[in-house]
Amino acid sequence: MYCHIIGYPLNKPRSVKIWQNFFKKKKIKCKMSAKEVYPKKLSYVLKKFKLDKNFLASAVTMPFKSKVVKYVKFGDKISMYSNSINLIIKKKKLLLGFNTDVMGALDSIKNVKKKNIMIFGIGGTGKAILRVFLKIYKNTNFIIVSSRNHREFSSHKRVVERKKLFIEDIKKIDLFINCSPLGSDLKKKFVNKSSLSLNHISYLKKSATIFDLVYKPLVTKLQKNSKVFKIKYINGLKMNTVQANVALKIILKNIN
Repeated sequence: MYCHIIGYPLNKPRSVKIWQNFFKKKKIKCKMSAKEVYPKKLSYVLKKFKLDKNFLASAVTMPFKSKVVKYVKFGDKISMYSNSINLIIKKKKLLLGFNTDVMGALDSIKNVKKKNIMIFGIGGTGKAILRVFLKIYKNTNFIIVSSRNHREFSSHKRVVERKKLFIEDIKKIDLFINCSPLGSDLKKKFVNKSSLSLNHISYLKKSATIFDLVYKPLVTKLQKNSKVFKIKYINGLKMNTVQANVALKIILKNIN
């Protein structure tokens, strides 16, 4: 059997080592590797997975999380709500899709107050998280900060859209979620940037929490800024680890 992580481009994804160690520990004979897939080849690759009796599962990363939806059957309600897939497993003659990213996000903030949430950056992961949160957190209000308009959320009564950060919004939020690449090492221009400046953080409630999806590098400018004002900060490493572990549990269940 074999597994992959598919995406384009791929930059030494953590999933490969985590999955390899898991298979070794469980004494499962299965190879795991990174597979760069050109976007135009996605349909071909997924059809090949479906027909290959040795294919077990694949992690899915950008830019394919929303694109693979039309090729799979949703494996659970969270994946259906998110309309985004980061895990594919083969079950009989079907490809089942799951979103363990959102499961990791839910676990990361389970003990955090969530009456008012601000989401900064509404790309693929941000949209998936917001879709699920709107379904699960019925009494939560959301502010999304994005340079683009998002028709999907614009008519929702509990969602306010902003083009930029406003101090009056920052003052009332309980949870700030950075879904942008700012602070990450994906590109050199991102590394020394922060979604919240020191001035912005100074207006946060002392009880507020910052949840940053970035986990590389481990210490970001946003984390340093939050430390100045002793604001609770959660980086994306836990989310990434949880989502990988959840994915492996799903795979193990499928093997058994």
